[in-house]
This record gives sequence, C-alpha cells and structure tokens, in this order.
Amino acid sequence: MPMSHKVMKQKIKRRLKGKVGKEKQDELHRILEELPNYRSGPYADLRKSLNEEIQQQQKRSKVQHKDTLAVEKEGHFQMALVGAPNAGKSALLKALSRRQIKVADYAFTTLRPIPARVDCDGLWIQLVEIPGIIAGATEGRGGGQALLSVAANADGLMIAHDLTADPQELNIILTELAKTKLPQPLLIAYTKMDDPGAENRLRAVQTRFPQFKSVAVSAEQKLHLDTLKEAIRASTGLIRVFPRSNQAGNKPDEKPVIIPANSTVEDFAGKIHKDIARKLKHAKVWGSSVKFPGQQVGKGHALSDMDIVTLYTT
Repeated sequence: MPMSHKVMKQKIKRRLKGKVGKEKQDELHRILEELPNYRSGPYADLRKSLNEEIQQQQKRSKVQHKDTLAVEKEGHFQMALVGAPNAGKSALLKALSRRQIKVADYAFTTLRPIPARVDCDGLWIQLVEIPGIIAGATEGRGGGQALLSVAANADGLMIAHDLTADPQELNIILTELAKTKLPQPLLIAYTKMDDPGAENRLRAVQTRFPQFKSVAVSAEQKLHLDTLKEAIRASTGLIRVFPRSNQAGNKPDEKPVIIPANSTVEDFAGKIHKDIARKLKHAKVWGSSVKFPGQQVGKGHALSDMDIVTLYTT
C-alpha cells in the first residue's frame, strides 16, 4: 500500500529542493514514474500537479533559451527593481535581502539582473535588480530592450532613485517606461535618505511626481527598510490568511495561505484543496473582515489580510 499522499508531498518537496532548470525537470519525471498510477483521488491530483509543473518548467526553459537574461520566477510575487545607473539599487537589494551583492560607488556595477528573496512578513518577494536604465533604452541603448524585457516579465515594478542625483534621472526612467507596455511602477524607493539635505530634495521630488507611492530609505544606515517592506507587501495585491483547525484549543497555522485581495472563503478553501472547497458549508473568521471574533460567514464572504479562518465541511 502506498504511503499517505501528504507524506509523499513532503518527500517530493525535499527531493526538489535546490533543483532548477533541467535538473528539476528530470527529477519531476523520475518522481512521476515512481507514483501509483491512480485515476482518481489524492494521488491522481498529485500526478496532475506534477505534470503541470513539468509544463511550466518547459515553458520557462524556452523563454530562458530566447533571453539569457531572463530570471525564473520564485516566491509569491516577482518585483523588478529599476533605476538609473548608480541609483543605489544594489545597496538596497543587499539591505532588504541580506544577500551578499557587489556594491560600488560607480555606474554599471551590475551587468546582469540579480534576484534575491525578501521576506515581507510572511510574503516572499523575489526582488530582481535590473542593471541601470539610460535615455534611449527602449531603442536599444545600453542593452535597454533586453533589460526592459526582464522587467516586463515581473509581476510589478519598483523604481530606485538617488536623492543626491538630478531629479531628471527619475524623469528619464519614467519616460522610458512610458514608451513600453510595462505597467506603471507600484512605488518609488528614494535612496540615500541619510545624506545632508536629503529631506528638502525628497519634498521637491515628491511634489514633482505626486502620482507615485514612495518611501525614503537609507540602505547604509538601515533607515525605513521595514516601512519599505510593508509598502512592497501592500502593493502586491496579495493577502495573508491563516487556517485554523476546528478542533477545540487549536492555534492558527504559523504559515499563512497567500491569496489575492478580495478573495472569498470559498477561494481560500480551494487554495488549500479543491475537495474542501467542494464540501464547504460555512466558516468562522477572526480578523478585520468580520464584526466580531469567530463570526460565522458564508462561502462568498470576502477575507482581509491577516484573517484567521476555520472551515466547516459536509
């Protein structure tokens, strides 16, 4: 008799840990060959999930073959970090992720996109530093077209702008982005806030570009990095919802389920398992989406960030 599908899932997760590209594809194929060939039930769902993962891996491989600068998506949300050369992007990425990244006080230190994981209080953001964008990037200057294609593949954009630099640099970035089909930046990180006179320059640049949400930071002095992380998390349009068993005295899971904002109880249940969503009767919710703790709600109740949910099925 095969092992529990839950145990098998954990085993598969361990086998795939650290594997990428062709190595991951090969391991996925080996795992499929070892699984029981059931046509229904949890193992059938598991086989389907693995086949879908193989297809996704193959698509990513094709994209990376066409564009060697491409960065494979990881985490809950991929955000491209763009800006002028020497805008403080590398220092910011290093401070947010604690990854060892080369930082130097001259332009074009970064020549290829650099990804790093940033923990935004339970939401894992893959922040990808894009090498410096210059005027004419959309026409190919400075390898701009290839760099912007990497940014186009991301789920969102953040601009880094050096408060000691000419505000025209920010205008150049926004002008180049406007020539593309890329979405508007989600926010601007104003760097080098610790520099003398930075507060006056910050007010001036925020007045000039009031349409963008922004956070002023200092990577060197670790100023306002947590505020920036919260702004990044809020900009993703994702929320964290914690499952809790209906067993008396049980605490909520420490790891949240990540779902889009305005998702319903039924959406949340489906994220856990489609069978739970199918059998769902109602739920009890603790959090800002309800009037009182433990309120019973229906399937269509919209959840809020940090809600705790207990599901009840037939």
